[in-house]
Amino acid sequence: MSLPPHYETPEEYFKECLQFFRDHQYLFSHPNTDILIHRILEKIAINDEDMQVFNENFDITAVEDDYLANFFVNLKKMQVCYEDVEEVLDGGVNMAVSPKKKHEIIYLAKEIEEMCEQVNCDTVVDFGSGLGYLDQLLFEKTKYRILGIECNDSHYVGAKVRQRKYYPNSTDYVKYIKHTVKEDSDENIRRFVQEKFENHRQFCITGLHACADLTIDAINLFLKMDEARAIVIMPCCYHKMVENCNSFRNFPLSTCLKDIFRKYNGSEYLKVPFLRVAAQPPFVDEKLEDLVFNLLSRAVLQEYAFKQNCKLKRKKRKAVKTKNMHNNFEIYLQDAVANGFDLIKKQSSNDSDKIENATFCVEEIMTIWNSMTSVTFKKAGILILLQNYLQPVIENFVLYDRLVYLKEKGVKYCKFKKILNIGVK
Repeated sequence: MSLPPHYETPEEYFKECLQFFRDHQYLFSHPNTDILIHRILEKIAINDEDMQVFNENFDITAVEDDYLANFFVNLKKMQVCYEDVEEVLDGGVNMAVSPKKKHEIIYLAKEIEEMCEQVNCDTVVDFGSGLGYLDQLLFEKTKYRILGIECNDSHYVGAKVRQRKYYPNSTDYVKYIKHTVKEDSDENIRRFVQEKFENHRQFCITGLHACADLTIDAINLFLKMDEARAIVIMPCCYHKMVENCNSFRNFPLSTCLKDIFRKYNGSEYLKVPFLRVAAQPPFVDEKLEDLVFNLLSRAVLQEYAFKQNCKLKRKKRKAVKTKNMHNNFEIYLQDAVANGFDLIKKQSSNDSDKIENATFCVEEIMTIWNSMTSVTFKKAGILILLQNYLQPVIENFVLYDRLVYLKEKGVKYCKFKKILNIGVK
């Protein structure tokens, strides 16, 4: 159930959500790296600045504080309760992936099998098939014919290499095609399926980690193709959806939400950082002190760069590894300056084509860090906790919009289902 029990209609739910998001937009209006630049923490108006935020028994929902009490009373109406998923993985499944991805593959395969049995599909078309882990497991369990479609050349080649090496008996039944799936790929997909499996009946569309707009493209392809009798898809990376003229191409999606979105000027505050909160996994095992250190350390660098009319450019994917730093900002700063970031001057129309990199002033950055009070650290902790509670509410809002869209298009049986518990590593 994705419509919270407090509401009777999608319109009522969408309206209250938008009112709540508008009132609390500062919690997600900017990237977390920019919280010092935009003075976000000053808007967290707690009464008790002696609040023991970092006590391991601290429960933010039970604090006697007007600001927090009001937040949680309103948030509670929008919460959806899902049953926990049984976390018993099939010990006989052997694949070189993380436990989390293994869990996702096994459970998604189970959902696909059940759906195909319901609608009498004998073929599965996998969008973004990667190295073929899902496809090979699904074939092993069901003997369905499977077409994996992948746009990344190395993944496409890798899937075929893995198949020849580990699954030679599947080569007649599991096929791979290199193709970029788009909303107008329906004729191509029909041709691919017909060429690879001449005697197929009906097929099910699937995708594990269907990033950004791929989930919406998959939905629209499902609606276009009569042969596609079902779709079982796991979305991710909502914040990477394509933007057009300060709005998203595929959010909002339903006519119902589009109308309410315009009325409440949703495009002014439901932007990329909002969708990033929807996509981020809640922090459940990490210590809050460590999360706050990571947040504020990066925010201090961002504020310094802003004051210098510069931008930061990462030198590597994980610019600074904080695991063994024991929350020591001097060590963090040394690594950030030496190995983590370049400081790039922002170009103006009067700048030459080539601008030399700016340099970091360690003393000035340390001054910014040392100017932060204990209240700043506490409010940063509260920001993280509030975003944790917001995450499932925002994600439900985004996904429910997609269900309403499907129902508007005449699809009667559609739902989303939790297959991963919070905290699965």
